[in-house]
Amino acid sequence: MNIIKSNAWAFLLWSTLAGTISFLFSSLLIDAMMSKYDLMIVELVLSGGIGALLFGILLLNKHMIKKIMLAGFLAVPIGFFGAFGLAGAMDLLLSLLGVNAESLNTAGIGNNIGIIVMGMVCGAIFGAVLYGRKAIFLFTVVSGAVSFPFGLLVSLFNMNYQLRTKIAITLSFLGPIDLNYLTIITSFGVGIGLSIGLYNMLKNRDYYAEENKF
Repeated sequence: MNIIKSNAWAFLLWSTLAGTISFLFSSLLIDAMMSKYDLMIVELVLSGGIGALLFGILLLNKHMIKKIMLAGFLAVPIGFFGAFGLAGAMDLLLSLLGVNAESLNTAGIGNNIGIIVMGMVCGAIFGAVLYGRKAIFLFTVVSGAVSFPFGLLVSLFNMNYQLRTKIAITLSFLGPIDLNYLTIITSFGVGIGLSIGLYNMLKNRDYYAEENKF
């Protein structure tokens, strides 16, 4: 692990992989456990908290685990419901402008925008909690960009019933799984992991640049 920590590119890859694994596992676990209950807010809080705990453990940074867990508890539910609130406001604005919001949702555009916003809000909160205001921009941009292909994947699931059914059958041993939920929560992990790796890479580059000044 020391080799990974000492190599910026290796840490970037490991951080991204750790975030992906952690939040994929937590979303699978919590969705399977909570499938009989209609408690979305509880699912989100637990998925965020457990995913963040696993992520912190995989990063082997005991000093950051508490902060990462706090960020997970806050960012996932706030990002999820914040995007829905913004989507509702956008639908209202579009209706006032005479634009049919339903046509955008049918084409998957609305879902994509919503998932990107979720990623951006989640990233901003993680950045602020872990590193302060200076990290918010990077985490917001990276997490939003990462969420875009995952938004496309959600749209594909919604439009391609056969594909959705095949994947659901493959994962049926875990119980009923919401693939959209799984995809969105995993996208948070990928975005946060990549953001942490990039932030540390840029921080180290700036440090060495400062050290090498004459």
